[in-house]
Amino acid sequence: MQLNLRTLLTYHDSFAYFAPRYGMTVIAAVQPADFSEPGPQEVIGIIKQIKETGVPAIFGSEVFPSKVMEQIAREANVKFIDQLSDDELPAPPNHSFIGMMTNNMTILTKALGGNPTCMANIDASNIAF
Repeated sequence: MQLNLRTLLTYHDSFAYFAPRYGMTVIAAVQPADFSEPGPQEVIGIIKQIKETGVPAIFGSEVFPSKVMEQIAREANVKFIDQLSDDELPAPPNHSFIGMMTNNMTILTKALGGNPTCMANIDASNIAF
């Protein structure tokens, strides 16, 4: 099976807004907008989607309990990356929304088999006005 390096499975549906901007598709969010956990049938469906689409990694966060994501990754035989953020800014000097998104892009790019240095020249510093 060919890996689909622009297809994402994330912990939260907020990445559905992010993905189209960068030519990516989100096939599922393990934690939907109502913050519920997926039931057994949903987990089975997500695992099937991963296998059918060739997603090489799934993405979680420290704010979402990762037991379900770990199980899904194990069952689908893909990497589980639990470092994405949608509300935690990185340490200074990149303590900004742009810094957070640059960090997310670096993590996504590396896990999906791309070159993470693509984000190296982004000025993500939080400039005081």
